Amino acid sequence: MAEHVTEPYVVGLEAIAGELLRGKWCVYLHEWLGDDLDLPTWQAEVAAHAEHAGVEVCFIEIPRKDMTLVANVRALPSFEQVTESVAALEHYRGLDAGSRSVVSRRSAQ
Repeated sequence: MAEHVTEPYVVGLEAIAGELLRGKWCVYLHEWLGDDLDLPTWQAEVAAHAEHAGVEVCFIEIPRKDMTLVANVRALPSFEQVTESVAALEHYRGLDAGSRSVVSRRSAQ
């Protein structure tokens, strides 16, 4: 299992099972679903891809953070690793929101 949290990066739906097989876990921001998917449909698609790859997954919703953890049930992250992942994504969210507001201010001038 991975020992530390990496910088946030997006993994495509089809690649999640491979990440989980390598001992990683994924935390997804719900806004990444966009307008085309809802959370239950996304979870069903992730589970189907994972089952095809031989990975048993679990989903843990973090409603106050608007995030979902996806993990391999045979390689669950520790509480500290999940906390660190959530903090990294919250930081990313802040940076992403800041860059959008800078673009908005520039275009308004």
